[in-house]
Amino acid sequence: MRLKLTLQHSPNQALPINYQYLISSWVYNTLAKADEKYATFLHKHGYNFGGKNYKLFTFSPLYPSRYKVDTSKGNFILAESPTELVLSFYLDDAMQHFVTGLFRDQRMRLGKVDFEISAIETLPKPLFQKTMRFRLITPLCVSHNEEDKKYAQYLHPDAEGYGELFFHNLLRKGSAAVQIRYPTVELAVHPDYEFSYQILSEPTSRLLHIKGTKVRGYLFDFEMTGPRKLLEVGWWAGFGEKNSSLGMGMAVGLK
Repeated sequence: MRLKLTLQHSPNQALPINYQYLISSWVYNTLAKADEKYATFLHKHGYNFGGKNYKLFTFSPLYPSRYKVDTSKGNFILAESPTELVLSFYLDDAMQHFVTGLFRDQRMRLGKVDFEISAIETLPKPLFQKTMRFRLITPLCVSHNEEDKKYAQYLHPDAEGYGELFFHNLLRKGSAAVQIRYPTVELAVHPDYEFSYQILSEPTSRLLHIKGTKVRGYLFDFEMTGPRKLLEVGWWAGFGEKNSSLGMGMAVGLK
């Protein structure tokens, strides 16, 4: 489910350039108001597969009517209202109406900026097929660990092994997601799975910051072939890593 929120605010409101964690925190807090046990489970545990937890949501950048960037102060300035935001959740059908209601007609605060949600729209879903084309609207992050490196290494989409890591991340996420929508379906690593991806545009690097940590991802268009249910998981929950914490890996359809 994707929800487009229309946010009203005063002019010339300043957020930090790296505001993504503020949106993530607000989503968790909104869920907590309605169902504290569910939000705590989502925040601390998520949906587990192979020792990793997946929260299964992502979100778009903020789209103000007009904006400015003050690099000297590290601020993203919402110069003119309204601002739009899209939230994307992988949910079971029974939860969709409930979650939509949580975000309707409420006020929200990001950093020091107050917003009022004046409208909410459920966006149409695409026709999911075995091969689809996507355009990333938030950076896609794929990483791996090396024995002699202290921190995770963030890979360029052209790097060797990128496609395999990309697919296996999606497969693990899909295996966690079946707990929600397809309880009778088992997804596992299978040698007969057909998977391929093709980059359709020059990747553009983006560096995001969260609590002192730098995370690198890339914006690009791509074509992917794989199990339809996995492409559906990537659409709703985000492709790659850092989906719920930084809104990474959110894509739209590309003809």
